[in-house]
Amino acid sequence: MQYKRPFYKKMCFCFAIIFISFFTSFISGNTGMQDSQQTVIAKSTKVVKSNAKKVVTEKVTVKSRKATRKRKLTAKRKQKKRKGVVKRNIRKVYIAPNSGRRYHFNPSCRGLRRAHGNITKISLKKAINQGYTLCKWED
Repeated sequence: MQYKRPFYKKMCFCFAIIFISFFTSFISGNTGMQDSQQTVIAKSTKVVKSNAKKVVTEKVTVKSRKATRKRKLTAKRKQKKRKGVVKRNIRKVYIAPNSGRRYHFNPSCRGLRRAHGNITKISLKKAINQGYTLCKWED
């Protein structure tokens, strides 16, 4: 006795084979439509990548500009500090050697009134080494 399959089972099997073969060819990329889509996608990703590179390079240049500005500002500050130290060592102050232990930047400071004209001009460093301190009126 021969076993015969019903017609609908044969048809389902044929449709399944056709369905599988169609999708395998579609997934493998053998269709012309898919190739054109892939080229469009590839071109758009290149454009996006190039734009991304531009954005990244712009960010890097902005960061490098900020870094150079910071370095320049810190260098200027250090230079001003050095000049300030040099000025402090060279700067002249006024003292009253007979009547006080304070130094003054201004020769007409009211702390020098008791000196009665006995005012001496010396360097700031020397005044500090001799034990003089800054006048309270000039703080």
